[in-house]
Amino acid sequence: MRRWLLGIGLVFLAAGCGEGSEDFGAPPASGFITNQHIVYSDGLHNENTEMMRLGDRILLVFRGGETAQTGSNRARIKIFVSTDNGQTFVLLNQVYAPQDPTNPNGRDIRDPKLVEMGNTLFLYDISRIPGFSYRDLFGDAWTVRAGSTDSGSTWTTPVKTYADIGVSGGETFWGFWRFTKRQYTVSGQSKQTLFATGYNDGDVAADLFASDDGVQWNKVGTILRNYADVPSEAELQFFGDNNEKAVTLVRLDNQDVLEDGQTAICTSSDPFTKWECGRRIEQRLDGPTWIVRRNGNAIRNFVFARKHLPCTFKRTAAYELRGDLTDPTAPIEVCEIQELKSEGDTAYTALAPIGGERYLLSWYSSAVNQELPWLEGQFSPSDIWLATVDFSQAPAACVHPQPKRACPLAALPPSSGAFDVTGQYLLTIGPVIWPAQALYFTATVAVHGSSLDFTLQPLDGTTYAPVGDAWNVPDVSLEVDGSFTVSFGERPLPAAAYPLFDDPFLTLGDFTLIGKTTSKDAFCGSVSGYAQVLLPPRVSDRLRLEGSTFGATRITGDTLPAPVSSCR
Repeated sequence: MRRWLLGIGLVFLAAGCGEGSEDFGAPPASGFITNQHIVYSDGLHNENTEMMRLGDRILLVFRGGETAQTGSNRARIKIFVSTDNGQTFVLLNQVYAPQDPTNPNGRDIRDPKLVEMGNTLFLYDISRIPGFSYRDLFGDAWTVRAGSTDSGSTWTTPVKTYADIGVSGGETFWGFWRFTKRQYTVSGQSKQTLFATGYNDGDVAADLFASDDGVQWNKVGTILRNYADVPSEAELQFFGDNNEKAVTLVRLDNQDVLEDGQTAICTSSDPFTKWECGRRIEQRLDGPTWIVRRNGNAIRNFVFARKHLPCTFKRTAAYELRGDLTDPTAPIEVCEIQELKSEGDTAYTALAPIGGERYLLSWYSSAVNQELPWLEGQFSPSDIWLATVDFSQAPAACVHPQPKRACPLAALPPSSGAFDVTGQYLLTIGPVIWPAQALYFTATVAVHGSSLDFTLQPLDGTTYAPVGDAWNVPDVSLEVDGSFTVSFGERPLPAAAYPLFDDPFLTLGDFTLIGKTTSKDAFCGSVSGYAQVLLPPRVSDRLRLEGSTFGATRITGDTLPAPVSSCR
């Protein structure tokens, strides 16, 4: 099975998508996030930001060097430095993935994290083999580590970081996501342990790991293991007088592959081997940064993460979580503070202090004037952004995020009566995941009074030759205004029909065309149903088709007509 992208987006810009209301959705919080600007742009796909203050230096780190989010041996971690409190940055160095003798095509590198341990600054990254990867399956994830003793100017060659996983020493391919130090005392002696949350290939489990030196790691326990929840990036904070309570916020892609999903709030106490994950919030916080602000006994929890709009347009946004995160029985209120300038493929944020309650905030985004679908954004240029966050200006009022909304079906054209569209057509679907990457069929239609017989033949996406079996549905009702609804149920989609995925397990379920005849030579409409990625069927492995559109143009000779994928 050819691997394909973890982040697949649904998109169709329909009326009402992403619009606010009087009761939900956050207007800009005046003075909270200001001075939003692009700090780096090179026409390539840049992503996965990280920052750290080291004395009078601020390091800004991100993945660059490639044209897309897909794994590539050309990717590298770019390291910039500022000596003027984040006003300007210059390139210090670039770090590449380590050699892998078992993979002649090399390795990708991404998700940088900076950690100081003693006199060494560590750069941790996740490295996978190049190519597409759905749920990180077959990505052979490594956590890799480079070191610097001169504040990030020079780095050692990255090496694979091992973890004792407790199962005969076998490799299970863990990628470490968040690194958090725990300061505590034992028998009156001060101690420090570095903890990391990691997730495995297949996105089945999020686990906790620990190290005393940042080099040797041991598995502590499983935070959350559930295939259907798709756990991955987990934020980690410690609370209590001795930092004896741990809380993680775990990203869950559990409501269709591309829906908003949830975040699990998981709690544990020292020694952190057992976790309780019963609480969920209805926001899937992708690539998050969680910062805790304390003022006496008052604690405020802010999260900066990817926001999911209907039809899977994306934004980067700031949130506050209110309530006692350490108490598994306490309710949690989600407040949306502000959307940032961001579109397409975006988020993976970082923070660095610049004085008092002011921090630099970094994120990445596709061009903000194009409103690209998420998947297309992953194959398009993206820039690194900075802004200033002033936590003293955090709003006192709580504005809840908008309730989740489905992607609406495209409107059919005005009624002009039914047409006899008997004949053969090129039927082109603009999939909601990326309308320009079309799916092609020949449609054979026979009209019999107020009904029609409908046959779809999938075509090879490259050669346009027929592939697989034809799909036939007889006696479809044709209304007087020319509208019809034809349901094909569940149908396997040949891999060659959509080479972008080339997935032999791809199946269309509840596949339905809602259309209207617009002339004797054309009909068009919208698509509903879902694409099932893996078997057996699970909601977390589905892609909703709502937002996809189709157009059909009569074939009159040996040459196929120009494809039309919508009503226009």
